[in-house]
Amino acid sequence: MKLAPCNEKDLSTSQPPSQTNPWIPGTDGHAGRPQYTQAPPREGPHAPGNLDPSQAAGLASVRAQLSFAAADRLHRSAEFLRLQRNGVRFQGPHFVVYAGNLAASSENEPGRSRLGVTVSRRIGNAVARNRVKRRVRECFRKAIRAELPPQTSIVVIARAGAASLKSPAINDELVMAARNLRGRIASAPAGRN
Repeated sequence: MKLAPCNEKDLSTSQPPSQTNPWIPGTDGHAGRPQYTQAPPREGPHAPGNLDPSQAAGLASVRAQLSFAAADRLHRSAEFLRLQRNGVRFQGPHFVVYAGNLAASSENEPGRSRLGVTVSRRIGNAVARNRVKRRVRECFRKAIRAELPPQTSIVVIARAGAASLKSPAINDELVMAARNLRGRIASAPAGRN
């Protein structure tokens, strides 16, 4: 088969447009993907105090009575030590409880009791220690807080065998401690709290 001779003057001089590879990202992302413009931020009335609009309107409860928030905890080691030195003490088979009235801090609501929990490594591994802390906090939230006078802070120190207790046993022991301490806090001298 013989090819026909071709003349260059019959060829087109226009070049096809260059195509970008859709798999190679360009300056604005992937060229093959549809590009969406970003919506401008919504403008509107802002709720006072960085609250959710429903909270600002008073439609949602800011905090339930039985909650356990950061304001309900003892945070500083000085607070733990002050209660251990100056508070009244109750020692049970699995827990040592110190209670007293600390000066209310600015973040603490007036009349709110606070809790500190200490669980050493002698009690068990991290899973066992965290389980004891959760159960003590739950007991405080549901039962102990109601047994204590307002603005009473307590420190609960777990002793050997606390990790093997179930929640009802922890609850019974700590409620008994709170009832014992309630009368002793009221009769303690002013310098003792």
